[in-house]
Order: sequence, then C-alpha cells, then structure tokens
Amino acid sequence: MKTVPWPRSLAVKLGAVFLVLLLALGAISLWLMARTANLYFLELQQSLNRTVAAHIAEAARYFKGEQVDEEGLRGLFMKVMAVNPTLEVYVVDPAGRILAYDAPPDKIVRSSLSLEPVRRFLEEPPGTLILGDDPRDRERRKVFSAAPVQVNGQLKGYVYAILASEEYDSAASLLQRSYILRGSAWVAVICVLLAALLGLLALGVLTRPLRRLQRAVNEFRQGNLAARVRPTARDEIGALALDFDAMAERIVQQVDRIRQTDHQRREMVANISHDLRTPLTSLQGYLETCLIKAEELPPEERRRYLEGALRSTKRLGRLVEDLFQLARLDAGDIQPQVERFRLSELAQDVLQKFQFQAQRKGITLTARIPQGLPDVTADIGLIERVLDNLVDNAIRYTPAGGKVVVALRECSGAVEVRVADTGPGIPEKDLPHVFERFYRVEKSRSLDAGGAGLGLAITKRILELHHSSIAVRSRPQVGTVFYFQLAA
Repeated sequence: MKTVPWPRSLAVKLGAVFLVLLLALGAISLWLMARTANLYFLELQQSLNRTVAAHIAEAARYFKGEQVDEEGLRGLFMKVMAVNPTLEVYVVDPAGRILAYDAPPDKIVRSSLSLEPVRRFLEEPPGTLILGDDPRDRERRKVFSAAPVQVNGQLKGYVYAILASEEYDSAASLLQRSYILRGSAWVAVICVLLAALLGLLALGVLTRPLRRLQRAVNEFRQGNLAARVRPTARDEIGALALDFDAMAERIVQQVDRIRQTDHQRREMVANISHDLRTPLTSLQGYLETCLIKAEELPPEERRRYLEGALRSTKRLGRLVEDLFQLARLDAGDIQPQVERFRLSELAQDVLQKFQFQAQRKGITLTARIPQGLPDVTADIGLIERVLDNLVDNAIRYTPAGGKVVVALRECSGAVEVRVADTGPGIPEKDLPHVFERFYRVEKSRSLDAGGAGLGLAITKRILELHHSSIAVRSRPQVGTVFYFQLAA
C-alpha cells in the first residue's frame, strides 16, 4: 500500500500552519498587550499628574517686567525635578517658543512646541490620553501636563511639564531586560509550545479517519473490492467515507454487471455462430446438390431442395433482422411515431398472422378481447413487433395440444395486454434474466427452435421507448404469462 511520507502528510502540514499561526498570534498578542499596558500607564500617569503644571505655575513668579526670570525658574525647576525625576519642566510663550528650562543646551533640539496638544489638554475633560512634542527629541511625542501663566490677567505663556523624562526612559529600558520580564517571556514561549503540542496531537486524532479512508482507497485501488471504511463520525470526513463506501458498492455492482454482460456476449457469439452455421451448412448443401445433380434430380426432389434452401435463408434473415433492430434501438435511431389506434384490431391481425403456424404445430391460438376498449397512443408498427415477438415466443415454447391466449382489458386509464401459454414454464432462477439480450432459457435450443434470445430484449426496449414496462409470471409445467400496459 502506498503511503504518504510523514513530512508531507496532511497532519504535519496542518500542524505547521497551526504552529506558524499560533506563534504569529502569540507575538501579536504580546505586542498588543505590551502596547496597551504602556498606553494605559501613560494615560494613568497623565490623569494622576494632570494638575502638576498648575501647581508649578502657582509656585513662583515667572516674569520680571517683560522678561522671564530665568534664574528663579531654574532654581524652581531643579527643586521640582529633584523631588520627581520623571518630570522635565519648560516655560513656553503663547506662540510655543521655549523660554526657560533646566537642562544642558545641547539636550534641547526643539526651539518651539506645537500648542495644539496643549490647548486640547486644557479644554478637553480628563480621561483622554494626549501626547505632546518632546523638546529633547524631534520624532517622539510624550505624555505631559500643562497650565497657563498669566500676569495681571494677560496670558504670558504656559508651563509645559513632560511626565516621562529621559531618566524615566532609561529606567524603563533597564526594566525591560529585568528578570521578571524575561521570565514572563519564557512562560509565554512555553505556553505557546504546549499549545502547539496539544494542537498537533488534536490534529493527529482529527485526521485519523482521513488516514483510514486513504488506506481503504489504496486497498480498493489495488484490487481489494471488499475494502470499506464504515465510518462512525458524522462530520465532513465521515460523509466522504460514506460516499466512498457507496461508490465502491456501485463499482462492484457495475463490475459484476460487466462480467455478466461479457459472459452473455461470449454465449451470444457462441450461440449465433452455431445458429448461423446450421442454416448456412444446410443452404450450402441444398445448393451444391442442385448444382452437382442438376440433370439427374427429378422436379419433385429439386423442389424439395430449393424449399429447404429457402427455409434456411428465412432463418438467417430473421436473425439478421433481430440483430439490426436491436442495434438501432440501442443507438437511438428508432423513435416512436405515436398515433391513436385500436389495439383490439391490431391484436386480431397479429393472431390471424400466426394462426397457420399454431395450427401446424397443433396449438390453439385464441383471443379474449372485450367490447368498448379505448384507443391507445403508441407507434403501431413497434407495438405490432412487440405482439409478434410475444406470440411467436409463446408458440415456439408451447408443445402440441397446448394453448396460447392473447387477452386485453382496460386498467386504470390504460389497456393491459397479456400473452399466456401452457408451455413448460420458466425456471425461477431464469426469470430475472429473460429480458436480457442473448439470454436463452434452454441453451441447447437451436435457432429454429428457440431463437437467438433477442426477441424479448427487443420487446423490452420498445416498451421502454413508450414509457412502459413488461413483466412475466411463470410456473413450471403450468405455463407463462407476459403482460404490459399502454396508455389510453
């Protein structure tokens, strides 16, 4: 049995995809958690220190006349930043230009700040995270507190306090490499790996029915036609396994049917070869005799030879005609040309046609046709062929002194036709096969005695074209009845 290599199995592929997705989702989740925690902490820090800038603005005088009191502010800023190292305090004018700060000059990379975040901070209610420019970094934005500076009711500028100073950033960077964070990262990695392992085990369990289906398909492909899955699960794989079992059963049935048809074909070839050989041999013998002894044969004997040749020719013609018509029916070349006609009259004509054959064999051929039967809709020529086949078949198999009866009756908007005989009957084992082409109940019968086994197959096919069917009942040593219906 051909199996899929482990690295290329569906479970491994699904497991790899699952693991990649799990790692990606884990990394995204960790990043989102860290990002969310940081934003939450910044918002909390801004909310708790919202009034810091206002307290600083009230703690000192910022202007001497029109000039900023840089010395006084520098001392104040040093005290504030000593008490809270996370603060960086600046004074800006109403246009956003930085007027005062306590830091080495080379640390300040901005000469002015955007006041839009400051106005939002002063106007919007608490609870909204607002980030402002960082004077020490042109790219970053930080959480801040701000308050206006007024002198004699006139706005002179703002106190702008960064709540996450450079010292805060350095401490946070160190903490990111702390033992606790590393331990948390390892715990997260272990959890992801455990989840991946459990996921792979679950995938193995879930794909087990698929592996069973694969084994059954391989066994069936290699000739074990009895291979089945018989699933217990009711999911998609179980439904697929049920479909495979049903398909396998159908294939087995078709294989059996093909074998049976092939066996019948072989028998047909053997029977037709035998049936053809007999009349051809007789025909050849009669004609050769007439040619060799043309001058010696008396007229009566010559006539007997010619009549024998004619009978052999008729047998061959009947066999060829049956084969030709069956081939045309199978190919769809014959389509019913339906019309309304009296079936009772057609039955009487058919009986009249076979009266001489029945009398010659000592068989009573009668009809039971009630008055007032409705007309039927069918192809009169094809239905005549059906009646010919059934009556001819009944006469062939009925011994001398027997009876053949053709009966018609109205039945549920249709006319039923029955052809009954008092022949030897058909064995029960042969009843399912009597309408199969090339099938003959008595294999030893010759073409003249029992036909080639095509008449009933032609009859069945013609009735199928009329959307009808034919059935048979038989009792050994009692007789046989064939019956069918035609729409009225």
